[in-house]
Amino acid sequence: MARISTGRRILFASIPLLVLLGLAEILVRVTHVAETCPNRFSASTLWACDPVLQFKLSPDLDVLGERLSSAGFRTHEFEPKRAGVYRILALGDSCTFGQILRGDSYGYMNNPYPLALEKLLADRVGPGRFEVLNAGVPGYNSYQGLMLLRGKLRGLDPDLITVRYGWNDLFLSAAPAGESPYREPRSRLAIALEDLALRTALYPFVRRLGFELSARREQNPDALKEAFARKTQWYPTVPLPDYEHNLRRIVEIGHARGAQVWLLTAPNNTTPSETARNFVVYNNKLGFDELMAEHDRYNEATRTVGRELGVPVIDMDAIYRDNPDVRLFLESDVPHPSQWGHHLEADALYRALVARGIAVPPGESNRRKRPRRASRSGQPAPARSRAARRSCCAASASVSAPRALDGFGHDHRGGVPVEAPRPGERAGRKSRQTRLVGE
Repeated sequence: MARISTGRRILFASIPLLVLLGLAEILVRVTHVAETCPNRFSASTLWACDPVLQFKLSPDLDVLGERLSSAGFRTHEFEPKRAGVYRILALGDSCTFGQILRGDSYGYMNNPYPLALEKLLADRVGPGRFEVLNAGVPGYNSYQGLMLLRGKLRGLDPDLITVRYGWNDLFLSAAPAGESPYREPRSRLAIALEDLALRTALYPFVRRLGFELSARREQNPDALKEAFARKTQWYPTVPLPDYEHNLRRIVEIGHARGAQVWLLTAPNNTTPSETARNFVVYNNKLGFDELMAEHDRYNEATRTVGRELGVPVIDMDAIYRDNPDVRLFLESDVPHPSQWGHHLEADALYRALVARGIAVPPGESNRRKRPRRASRSGQPAPARSRAARRSCCAASASVSAPRALDGFGHDHRGGVPVEAPRPGERAGRKSRQTRLVGE
């Protein structure tokens, strides 16, 4: 009788386990039990627990009378990209989402800059040629943006990814020092295994079980607030080296999927009210000037990563400082721009798209030949090399104005909408200048 080899024995023995895992995967997907979990964000009116990202936007969130998309974002439904459409994916935090602190409550912009950019492109270039998806989530940092790209936003096939993080990276961490959950494995093998796990429903389900156990140990709806209250010393949620790593990885993944990636710096209000300053200081256990100095370091890190990788940096921080219009921020807010600020950012991005030949207004189409739309390989036109496509073309001009805390770790209540500029008006129109760097 022939002996069965050890390898075949292992294979035969693993078949029942694989069948069991397959059935469990199907069950978890059908019941959606991996999509919810209990943690300190569960009691929030803004957020809900997310097994992989710690938290996500509440499915019940109402934004100016509108519900979120089925994927949980303030944007269009995610559908297959139509032929001939240039798709832009805007990654970011509450400044991208369109949130603002007005008085003592949070409100929302009618037209956050991704939506304002889409409208601007439709008006100046033509309807239906550009699509801008807003993937901004209040409270998210660069690690969560990276994980979105690796998970929920995989398969969107964007032609361009804009990246605007920084505030929630540098804000005070709720986790004990050295125990932040916002850190990607440094081993390529561990990342590859995690990428495989992220394609399953069992991975978030197992993480959900961990949240269940933690919730049983501490049944306190105010745990998040108390965690911040116990802090006596500032340390960032995502340290600067990890922030730079996350930006590099976002660029790496974007390029691997045939997309261009533009990094955006984060502006701040330079003339906030005393109340706004104190709010930021209280929630970060660090002096206002010291915190703004840290903010400058994160912006400079964004510029450094852009230079190192040869990708465009749209220097919104400089653009705001070159446009001294007090309407760009409310005095009650430090990081969140007003509706004027969102229009300024949309205009800066539009100008960068025009400068690179991606968006060509009808009046200019006869004066220069438009490059072909970027393909999945990342080449925007046969005449332009990959290096040229990724060259650092930073639309950089600047502004002075106020700042506002992103609200990480605080109770969010629905606020009132903030008015948009009057028709035909644009913030800083007389003083704005846009200079292109790196072309």
